[in-house]
Amino acid sequence: MRPENSTSGQRRSFIEEARRRQIIASAVEVISEVGYANASLARIAERAGISKGVISYHFEGKDDLMTQLVVQLYVSAAEYIAPRVGAAAGPRASLLAYLESNLGFIDANTTYVAALVEVVTNLRDADGNPKFASADGERDIIAPLVDILTEGQRTGEFGEFDPLLMAKSIRDAIDGAAGRAVREQDFVMDAYAAHVCRLFDTATRKAGKDD
Repeated sequence: MRPENSTSGQRRSFIEEARRRQIIASAVEVISEVGYANASLARIAERAGISKGVISYHFEGKDDLMTQLVVQLYVSAAEYIAPRVGAAAGPRASLLAYLESNLGFIDANTTYVAALVEVVTNLRDADGNPKFASADGERDIIAPLVDILTEGQRTGEFGEFDPLLMAKSIRDAIDGAAGRAVREQDFVMDAYAAHVCRLFDTATRKAGKDD
């Protein structure tokens, strides 16, 4: 069998993907220590134990690396959250699973979340606008939550409210927790998660419905 017909190409792809993840992980560590502005490719390469040229092989530049850092975190979050929400029975259980899994993911990945906040705050597109601050991006993020809330109203589990506004309020509570987890050393996510679940469980209930 000729080498080009073997599985070596697949192995190389696996190795390349592992290298990309290593570089992103090193970028997270550097950003967490010195901030976005000081997170040069040279520093990231030194942390990863590789040459700057290796980063250039896998990424087009710092902007591309930072973009992929954000994308990887969103993918990892989706892989963690989606199965937990999908396993919940009914809209109310799905809403609580959504809250618990989002906050649980933040709690387990605080360093990564801190780096993401730095990137989202600082990364700009060609026109100088924040790259990840588009209305379309927000709609994509909250769309599954709006679906849960809308379905809950359809089945009678939830009361009357604007699903989009409620979804935005829930996302604000989650994103606010991310900021507090990064800034406040004594922030206890479990206590906050329990509080937020009670809060939105009450806020979405149908008037007079106690079960």
